[in-house]
Amino acid sequence: MQIMQVEGNNSGLRRDAARNRQRLIDAAGEVLREQGLDAPLDEIARRAGVGNATLYRHFPTRERLYEAVFARAGEALERVLDRALRMDDPWIALATYFDEACAFIATDQGLCDLMMQGMPGSPVLNEFRVKADTLMQTLLDRAQERGVVRADIRLTDVLFILFSLMRVVPASAAISPDGWRRHLAITLDGLRPRPGSGELPPSSLDYEQLVELGQHFHQRRLHPVLNGCARSD
Repeated sequence: MQIMQVEGNNSGLRRDAARNRQRLIDAAGEVLREQGLDAPLDEIARRAGVGNATLYRHFPTRERLYEAVFARAGEALERVLDRALRMDDPWIALATYFDEACAFIATDQGLCDLMMQGMPGSPVLNEFRVKADTLMQTLLDRAQERGVVRADIRLTDVLFILFSLMRVVPASAAISPDGWRRHLAITLDGLRPRPGSGELPPSSLDYEQLVELGQHFHQRRLHPVLNGCARSD
């Protein structure tokens, strides 16, 4: 009887632990959507209704917590990838990817940060950004092969444009939820080849420098009060 009681208690503890873990993941998803990757962990624990010790017991590092939060985002990216590559029209595929990316980041500052800067401390999360960039290169190559995008556009050009949108779209979405769509259309129109178009200036950024740019944006967003919360424990 005593053994059965202990097993029952252990089972109850396991259920409680699983509940707390899911609360932390749900709370983190909510806070990251609002505040981005540098959100204070204290706020995540508070919204989950648990103490900091419980948070660190389940997720010893910020990266481990974020890997759990963004697991679904990785699945969503795979669906976007599959859908875009199945489209026969390469222009529609490219434009659709831009549209879906902007729709994601309009309501999710955490995902916006992840796509811009990756997370070097987590190979899993850093792969998310690399995979997104690889998809963009594939879509760009297809569009240029069909002649629907200027031949002198490079991946870094497209990513720079996307980075620019990522800075503006979340802010504008709070004022006019669909206002960014007009400016996305103007941006995409500039990628199309046209008779008499002038030559572009030489590219000033390579891929590594663009990654550094994303991290630079990240550093500028950091507030001194949050520096202690941005560490990996």
